[in-house]
Amino acid sequence: MQKRRNKNGFTLVELLVVIAIIGILVGLLLPAVQAAREAARRMQCSNNLKQLGLALHNYESTYKKFPAGRFSLGGLNSSSPASPYLPDPLAKNGQGLTSLLPFMEQQPLYDQFNHSCAYGDYVRPGGAPLTTPNAVDSGNAALSEILVTSFRCPSDGGAETIELSGYYSPDRGAGIAAQKTNYDFLMPASTLNSYNYHRGVSISTRYLFGENSYTPISGIQDGTSNTLAMGELTLETFNGDTSAWSYAGWLSVGIDPVGAFNSTFPARGLNVWNYGNNSSPLNNKRGRRASWYSVASLHPGGCMFVLADGSVRLISETIDTTSLTNLSRIADGQVIEGDF
Repeated sequence: MQKRRNKNGFTLVELLVVIAIIGILVGLLLPAVQAAREAARRMQCSNNLKQLGLALHNYESTYKKFPAGRFSLGGLNSSSPASPYLPDPLAKNGQGLTSLLPFMEQQPLYDQFNHSCAYGDYVRPGGAPLTTPNAVDSGNAALSEILVTSFRCPSDGGAETIELSGYYSPDRGAGIAAQKTNYDFLMPASTLNSYNYHRGVSISTRYLFGENSYTPISGIQDGTSNTLAMGELTLETFNGDTSAWSYAGWLSVGIDPVGAFNSTFPARGLNVWNYGNNSSPLNNKRGRRASWYSVASLHPGGCMFVLADGSVRLISETIDTTSLTNLSRIADGQVIEGDF
């Protein structure tokens, strides 16, 4: 008896075999497609960071010093400041990224800010009073809602805006949802405890950036190709919140790959997702960095950095703590030779 065939000349069994083969091929190709997409996103992220590196050097060429990572903070964890860690007379809560806008084809946005006023309105006991008018009355707070795509990594699909709270938002939680950044300045996590921390510490332990740092290029004694300037942070954070690009709120003191301010596991390093072995289902999830100063990205295997010479490198998440420490400091005399 002759087999029954469909009108296209295939038996049902043959059709099922073809469908199965197609399914297998799709399953084999999907990882390659995803890898290609991530490669494209990583390239865009690298281009963003190269733009930031170029902006840093154009700023330095103009002013003969690098911008400050933060300036005139009023919201640090220092209720009884003492010399040399004294706050500025008036708080502005400035984010150093705003200083780079004119060098990133963002002059019109830069010109919308009232740079003599506060950028965000959060202050704590012991800090200085805000400049007048404050960020809300001057219009600076509202500008934080503008998305600057160059400050975003395309690999990160996390929550894009700051939570509406009195701690993190520019208007003390009144309703402005500020845009976060995926890139920030390397600053010691200890900055959180002391106003003008950068000025008070030994040059051998200084980072390139800090509050009111304004480091000249001659201050990078270990060499610009051996010093980290900026790095990545994910939009989502378990402890605290990711910083906005236009102002400094609570816990907004940059990123620190060797900071150990809070209980993270491991204590230092890149792509640390575990905060204190917390039992919350939100903890220890790739894409949600452990704490507010953690350096992390969604690129497989490591994080992208801008070095002080303007170059961009992907540094492996397996790098040792000693090397990370030496790369973070500008004049500790410990130069990393070869690849890192």
